[in-house]
Amino acid sequence: MAKCPKCEKMISQVRLSDVAVLGRGPINWHGISYDCPFCQTSLSVSIDPVALKTDVVSEVTRAVKKLLGRP
Repeated sequence: MAKCPKCEKMISQVRLSDVAVLGRGPINWHGISYDCPFCQTSLSVSIDPVALKTDVVSEVTRAVKKLLGRP
C-alpha cells in the first residue's frame, strides 16, 4: 500500500475528482484527479481515459459519416 505524502495514512483506494486539463492554446481535455480519501490531497492528475475514448470514437464516427455522405 502507498502512504499519503500529506496525512501519512496508508491508502488502499483513492477518490476520483473531475478536473480540467488545460493544454497549450485552445486545446483542453477532461481530466481526473486521484485524491487521498482521508485528507483529499491530490496525489496525481491525468487525462480521463474514458472521456478520451469517447471523444476519439465520436470524432472517427463523424469523419466516417462525412466520407460516406451521411448526416
